[in-house]
Amino acid sequence: MSVSREEWRRMATRVPELRKKELRSKLTAAERQELEQMLAMKAERYPNRTGEQYADNVRLTAIRNMTFIDVTRKASLFQKLMKQENLKEYRIQLLNEEEDVIYYTFHFTFALEMRQLMEDVGLGLDWPKMLPVDDAMNYTDPLDEEDKEWFEAFPDPAWCVAKLQEARNLEEQAVAHGEEMVMAIRWLKTHWEKGYQIYADIDPWDDDE
Repeated sequence: MSVSREEWRRMATRVPELRKKELRSKLTAAERQELEQMLAMKAERYPNRTGEQYADNVRLTAIRNMTFIDVTRKASLFQKLMKQENLKEYRIQLLNEEEDVIYYTFHFTFALEMRQLMEDVGLGLDWPKMLPVDDAMNYTDPLDEEDKEWFEAFPDPAWCVAKLQEARNLEEQAVAHGEEMVMAIRWLKTHWEKGYQIYADIDPWDDDE
């Protein structure tokens, strides 16, 4: 199967987009077909890496006590002369980095199972708000204005805890899914109770293109 360079570039953006949506809600039939076609093209080109297509990790980052520091560089003389916009840049500063950031990692397929569980217990509409999703979003990286707004829009942890408590038979259903699910739900609840805001970060499949 011959794939143009432009198509590979489009896939590099489109696959993460679909996978992010898949962690929030179910894909449409057309989106599912599109994703499967793109993954099939990747599998044909990289036959030894097919297992990675749906086994990439999803990393939960629990973060609290964060403030945003403006680290925008001064406009250069060239920017001033050409009247170019000097784009804002920020960094996240934490009160105590050792205590204010905690990670929890599991496979992408498990994340899909968790999303389905949340739908089954009546949190299908709330889950995308409770657990924001992005790809390759590290809090230590420089942030542009859009990134900063994304972090600022994280939900109140107390609201997330309340939603878990409202869920229908969540504990019983988690047990039915297995010990890993029980531990993951417990981790989320514990850290929301401690005031952490949590987001999910997928690690896109790097195809060297």
